[in-house]
Amino acid sequence: MPPIKIAVADLQPGMYVVDTGISWLKAPMLYAEQGLITSEEKVAEIIDQGYTEVYCDPEQSHVRPGQEMSLDGAGDAPRKAETCAPLTEELVQARTVYADSFRHVKKFMQSIQSGPVDIAASEPYVEGIIRSLSRNADALISLSKLKTYDEYTYVHSVNVTIFAVAFARYLGFDDSRLHLVGMAGLFHDIGKELIPPEILNAPRRLTDTEFEIMRSHVLLGYEQLRKVEGIAPEILAGVVQHHEKHNGTGYPRRLVGRQISIYARILSVADCYDALSARRVYKDPLPPSKALGIMYGMRGEAWQPNFVENFIKMLGIYPVGTFVELSTGYRGVVSRSNHNFPAQPCVRVAKSPDGQPLAPRTIDLAAQRNVSITRTLKDDEATGFDVLALLGGQNAEATLLA
Repeated sequence: MPPIKIAVADLQPGMYVVDTGISWLKAPMLYAEQGLITSEEKVAEIIDQGYTEVYCDPEQSHVRPGQEMSLDGAGDAPRKAETCAPLTEELVQARTVYADSFRHVKKFMQSIQSGPVDIAASEPYVEGIIRSLSRNADALISLSKLKTYDEYTYVHSVNVTIFAVAFARYLGFDDSRLHLVGMAGLFHDIGKELIPPEILNAPRRLTDTEFEIMRSHVLLGYEQLRKVEGIAPEILAGVVQHHEKHNGTGYPRRLVGRQISIYARILSVADCYDALSARRVYKDPLPPSKALGIMYGMRGEAWQPNFVENFIKMLGIYPVGTFVELSTGYRGVVSRSNHNFPAQPCVRVAKSPDGQPLAPRTIDLAAQRNVSITRTLKDDEATGFDVLALLGGQNAEATLLA
């Protein structure tokens, strides 16, 4: 029986790892140190090192791998089972999860100066996000695009949590580690509540002095959280290290490579993407494809090789909820991402080339080789689209956080 490729998340003690001879250049996230896996600690170590896939020999394994994958896919990032709940159903629940999480973040961040941080109070909200993403990740990811409100720091904290947990799931994290990622995501910018608002919300480029004050939010947040009895070190590492960079040019400690916690690396990618794609008082939002293009150019500097590439595979160049124009002139909204071919998602078409409304219909670009996305629509071009209605939910955009 030939070796079977599985996600590292499915690796168990008793499985025998084999080296198939596949080049590291073709599969940099493939763990290939041959031998028997003897403990859960070894599995956790492999995940911490950033590996996401492995080949096992069923005949030499004491435990039979349960998830078979073809050798032809060598180098592709593993991912959890595809969506279980229909998007139309999950959007209804995701809307509540998002709104509740936003209100909670706003409440605990505004109360940071009045007493100790209540970590435990955030756990149900993180669990709600994890459950929604496990049912259908596209629902919460699409809601993260509805940045129609001004309270950026609170919205950003929720969005980073969503993107970070979704990415960690894609990398194969189990539920306990997803919870740590989510908690670190909610609290990663808590120190910003201690930054003077005239600096935090300045509608201009910061001076060097102001920028140093802004940078201090990392240590300010860390100092607040380290006072909490029993707080997990993984959460603290995510908070204090999420602005570190792979090449050692980050802050506050200029850590290098594997010195940076895997939790911080995940938060860093999520934080960067949401910041680039958000509207601020001093800038317009970048379309997802442009934001991801900038991040791709930072590979090897901000993040280890192949890390941001996996984030792009997870999210898609055109994430669910992105308004696009097709090569045929028709316009619509991305309704389902395609992990294998990120530039070829499913699009829910709703307008003709001359701007007339149409009865919505779905086009799978992976099956329509003669049709492609030509560009992402600007905000003013997307007026008249109700993204949640097109994706199957209620007309909820205006009342998402009501």
